[in-house]
Amino acid sequence: MALWPHENKEYQMKLKALVAALGLSTVAVAAQGAVLQQFTVEESAISGTPSNQVTADQITIRYEASIVQVLDAGTGVTSFTETGWFDATGLVLGNTAQSSYLNSPEASGYGMYGLFSVSGTISFVGTTALATFTSGSVALYADPTQDTVLSVVAGGTPSVNDVSGNDGILASSSQVLGGSQANVPLVGNQAASGGSYVINYGDLLLSALGESYFIDPINFYLNVVVTGENESFTPVLTAGNYTGLAQGDGSAGFYSVPEPASMTLLGLGLLGLGATVRRRRG
Repeated sequence: MALWPHENKEYQMKLKALVAALGLSTVAVAAQGAVLQQFTVEESAISGTPSNQVTADQITIRYEASIVQVLDAGTGVTSFTETGWFDATGLVLGNTAQSSYLNSPEASGYGMYGLFSVSGTISFVGTTALATFTSGSVALYADPTQDTVLSVVAGGTPSVNDVSGNDGILASSSQVLGGSQANVPLVGNQAASGGSYVINYGDLLLSALGESYFIDPINFYLNVVVTGENESFTPVLTAGNYTGLAQGDGSAGFYSVPEPASMTLLGLGLLGLGATVRRRRG
């Protein structure tokens, strides 16, 4: 039996640094008036994985996405669509990585990934580019044999090569709620590295596999808030028409449906992180 991470100190240190840099716990407490909501997974729901229950309040991720940005010369409004994939890198409780079979190098290990899209408008004003997400979707999958290859090219949609053909969907949402925004610092008229984002997906639906995996609470949370930092834009993000790739880190936490005012506070809190400070499948 080999859980992961068990004595992988380098992994734990990197994961702890990521969670601390995101500042997710502090912001969520201020916005929600409560701590991050805990959940429990039963890993044996994933084919080939031994029985093991893990309690966490976040799933850490790394993402890559295509961004297509279009300026309407008539109205001056710039709209965009971002589509991409993410890898789940760990299960975290507070600032502590939890031992699990997720990404374990053993045969009993499994992977988890997601596909997502968001659309909205973006404005470049002063030293900040501010994006508002108005629609989108997300789907979370289990990869029992850790052999799925994910990729995306600028201007395209994610490519998923499920080598063994055994991946299963865990949860999905096709609703983006208010307060979903991103902040990117500008140097001149170009984006610098850094910036923060918050995407609040509502009306979360678990599949039968998802109900076997996410075992507590029984009446599972109705929304998932994905927050994090943008690490890079290739080429550099600029105003006007643009096509490129974005990469970054993040964390997903589950919640009961918050009041609209609370989500606005959460968005503002994360945007205030601004310039604060990729396991990628090959």
